[in-house]
Amino acid sequence: MVKVKKANTVVEGAREKILASAAQLFSEHGFNGVSVRDIAASAGVNSALVGYYFGGKQGLLAEVYMRHCTPLTQERARLLKSFSRDAQPTLEQILEAFIRPSLEVTTDEHGRSTFTRLRAILSGENSALLEQLVADNFDKSIRTFVTALAKCLPHLSREDILWRFHFLLGAVYYTGSGPHRIYALSHHHCDPSDPVATASEMIPFLAAGFRAPAADFPARSPKPKAVPAKR
Repeated sequence: MVKVKKANTVVEGAREKILASAAQLFSEHGFNGVSVRDIAASAGVNSALVGYYFGGKQGLLAEVYMRHCTPLTQERARLLKSFSRDAQPTLEQILEAFIRPSLEVTTDEHGRSTFTRLRAILSGENSALLEQLVADNFDKSIRTFVTALAKCLPHLSREDILWRFHFLLGAVYYTGSGPHRIYALSHHHCDPSDPVATASEMIPFLAAGFRAPAADFPARSPKPKAVPAKR
C-alpha cells in the first residue's frame, strides 16, 4: 500500500513538473517555438510522459490554459452570486465581479503575469488555436455576464451590450498586456500592477460607456445580391 501511494505521488509530481515547465516555455516562446522534447527536458522527465498524460503538445497547452482560466471564472461567478444574493446587482457590481478577478490574475509584481504573456504570444502566433481555447474556457461565463448586464440596461439590445462587452474585454486585456505604457507616460503615477487602484479607475469609465444611449446609426444596407455568372 505504501509503495502504491509513493508511486502515485511520483506520477503526480511528474505531471505537475510538465505543466509548470510548459506554462513557462509557452509564455516565453509560444506554441510553435517549443517542442515536446524542450518541455520534457525542462521538467526533467521522459518526453513520452507528455503524450501519456496530455495526448500531445496541444492537449498540454489546453490543460495549461484551463488551469489559469478555471480559478478566474470561478471567482467571477462567486462575486456575481454574492452581489445578487439580496437584490438585483448594480451595473458597477456586475462590472466589478468581472473585472476585479481579471486584474488580479493578469498583474504581478512586474505588472504582467505568465498567463497574460501566454495569451499575448498565442494571439500573434496561432489565432485559431487561441480562439478555441478562449471559447472553451470563457464563453459560458461571458453569456452569464451579458445576461446580467441586459437586466440592468433595458434600453440596450443584446447586440449593443455585446459590442460594449467587446470593448470591455479590450480594456481589460490591454491593461494586463501593456501596463508599461501608462506607467511610463504618467511618470510612474499610474500603476496597473495595483489591481484595486486600476479597478477603481476602470469600472466608472466602463459603466458610463454601458449607460450611454444606444448608437443611432442608419439601418444597414442589405447585402447586394450575387450576380449570376454569364454563360
